[in-house]
Amino acid sequence: MNTFLGNPTSPWDSVAEQMLAAVAIKIELPPSMHASLAERKAAIEKHLDRDGSPLKGKVRLFYQQGSVAIGATIRAKFRFEGFDIDIIVELTTLGMTPWQALELLYEAIRGEPGSRYYDMTERQTRCVTIHYADGMHLDLSPAELVDEFDPRRSYIYHSKPEEPRSRDRKVLTNSFGFAEQYNANCPVDLSFQQEYARRALRADQGLIAMQKDAESLPVPAHSSVVGGKSAVTVALQLLKRNRNIRWATRHKNRRIPASVMFSCLTLEVAEAGRTIGQNLRIIAQHILDRLLQAKSVGQLIHVENPRCPGDVFTDRWPEDHAAQDTLVADMRLFLNQLDILQDDRRSLRERRDVLKSMFGESIGEEVMDELERDYGEAIRTGKHAFGATGGIAMSTAIAKAKPAVKPSTFCGSTWPRR
Repeated sequence: MNTFLGNPTSPWDSVAEQMLAAVAIKIELPPSMHASLAERKAAIEKHLDRDGSPLKGKVRLFYQQGSVAIGATIRAKFRFEGFDIDIIVELTTLGMTPWQALELLYEAIRGEPGSRYYDMTERQTRCVTIHYADGMHLDLSPAELVDEFDPRRSYIYHSKPEEPRSRDRKVLTNSFGFAEQYNANCPVDLSFQQEYARRALRADQGLIAMQKDAESLPVPAHSSVVGGKSAVTVALQLLKRNRNIRWATRHKNRRIPASVMFSCLTLEVAEAGRTIGQNLRIIAQHILDRLLQAKSVGQLIHVENPRCPGDVFTDRWPEDHAAQDTLVADMRLFLNQLDILQDDRRSLRERRDVLKSMFGESIGEEVMDELERDYGEAIRTGKHAFGATGGIAMSTAIAKAKPAVKPSTFCGSTWPRR
């Protein structure tokens, strides 16, 4: 549903927009961790090609996929769980079964007892995970190229250890192509990008200062370029966070809706010139419409990679109509809560409660505490004005004030994984 919502206001002049931007900055991959990711990616690539590695000379390409490739990475289910980063390891070795490919990558990463990754490596259904002390997880998926003349259209491998090998299979994918599609077609408002980047970097500097004594890899200096992004992508991150909050309390064996499905549906309605809140409303409504359309004909939603027919983003979710109905209810609730959050006639207390319900208790509390401190300063100094509905509009100086940063704990996750 591509609805024009009128002339968008500056996202920094609205209470609701400031809340949403503050939440997004707290849940995304900080600029400093982008630098750590680059170092770790290079280190594991070198490790796989070491002397004695079963994959020495057998890795054709090593590239990021998923949320990190489109700048939409968020923390896992809760703040302390860190970040999941997806990487494709394109192999030159052909003819392997899914079980063999995953086991080969697992052994190559893990290495000998006492090696760097030996106690950090875990075998999954479609990938091998490396768990870092600061909460970052690298998920490496072995892949084989389908056609030399159609680069990056590949097979990844599905092999669940506890299932019979007859259920193993190869899965068509072109995550590289989808990331290209998203990045080329997702609109970016330069002024929004620059201000968002500035806020993300300042928050990140505070986190670095407080983590300087943490037992983790040193955090290298980050690039001032990292952090700016489209309001569309910020909205996507917030929807993913809401999904994580809603599904965290559900049965542990139930899969959650795939992030790439959310990304693809977001791209279908992406347009320039909207605020975060406007994007949230249009994207959530579009997801709801697509779900209801499938439900109306007794089917499950079907979303494919626009760059690779047969690469189905909904191949593992929804498993059944009950799972689909759950997301329908979630999207309806989200839209109702967004109405309250954006209503300037509502008290800050009401909006605090809604923000916490939408994005998590601790983050909602932090964001509202910071906002109230900024508002108190604005009122004390007279740097504010009252809008037509009685809401407070802060001056540019206050609106751009450095956000207060609270300690953030990065540690390993025990959440059930793929």
